Amino acid sequence: MRGAALGMAIALLLVGPLGCASALRLATTPDQPFEELAPPAVPDYSDPESWAAFPGQDSAASEVPPDSGAVDQQATAAADVFFVHPTTYFGGPGWNAPIDDTITRWVTSATLAGQASSFNGAGRIYAPRFRQMTLHGFAHPEVRERGLELAYQDVRRAFQYYLDHSNHGRPILLAGHSQGSRHVMQLLREFFASGPVRRQLVAAYPIGTRITDDPLVPGDTAVPVCQSAQQTGCLVTWRTFSDGADPLASANPGESVDGPAVCVNPLTWRQDDRPAPASANLGSVPLVMLGGPDVPQPGRVGARCENGVLRIDPPAGAGYRLAHDGGDYHAYDYDLFYMNLRDNAKRRVDAFVRGNALYGISGTAPAPGRR
Repeated sequence: MRGAALGMAIALLLVGPLGCASALRLATTPDQPFEELAPPAVPDYSDPESWAAFPGQDSAASEVPPDSGAVDQQATAAADVFFVHPTTYFGGPGWNAPIDDTITRWVTSATLAGQASSFNGAGRIYAPRFRQMTLHGFAHPEVRERGLELAYQDVRRAFQYYLDHSNHGRPILLAGHSQGSRHVMQLLREFFASGPVRRQLVAAYPIGTRITDDPLVPGDTAVPVCQSAQQTGCLVTWRTFSDGADPLASANPGESVDGPAVCVNPLTWRQDDRPAPASANLGSVPLVMLGGPDVPQPGRVGARCENGVLRIDPPAGAGYRLAHDGGDYHAYDYDLFYMNLRDNAKRRVDAFVRGNALYGISGTAPAPGRR
């Protein structure tokens, strides 16, 4: 992880701390309407270059924090992880990114090192490159729906390619952040609300996007919300804010603000308002700044869910100073709870595998929602 220090610093200055809303001021706006710009070439997912991470090829998703005891277990893992990265395209000639853009590929790689790597102890990581919508598209309603839909169609094709050619009935974890989590939610609705693939779902981690938990809003909770650390067939999500911060002040344009939101505390893995002390935090990994410390820091911050968001006391240290104005810690949704997330993904996979053995199921998962 030290080798990615400079990349992580610059990438997370953009994609993490400024996220998919505040960094709009850094983006340039295409000078033509969406319909007048030809989209970039459609990715070919049989081509290794269309994947930011794929088992057997080098990727930043294989990195582990130094001095942590963490080990990349992808070669022997029982499960697969399909990871959809957040926005890493901040402006250019089009509303959607070409997957061969050099800067975008570099920033994406840095993001995988800081986020997707948290799953490499639990499963083989598949992370597609896709024609993500540019950051500035979120601010334009006439672009946002079409830009995100074009991006999702790539994610969908990549996931279908993975199912057809690589999965072979193995257990699946879905994960993402920010724009990537929006696409993960669509995968859940399309592939996992019903049908045989649902039985392969270990858990979904669509982190850093607002998810409603309202029975009158169909689809958002196509699978149940996790209520314990080892429940399978369920989803986990949170959005991190300091105490007193207003989550509506930094809502991403186009993101629903209606209905109760889901918050699962990554220190307790429960959807309740009981606070967890900092002593429950196995290790935060601060943003890597020009070779600064990136070893996990246990006990850095506690957390509690409150009205659908995760509340923290702002952590001290240079690696945690890049929060949004107003106390939005979107940049640190993964970083603050990195080692807990790593541990939890492995726990859920182990529980899932034990359940398969218990029920004598070969190549499929126990019924979703089983605890």
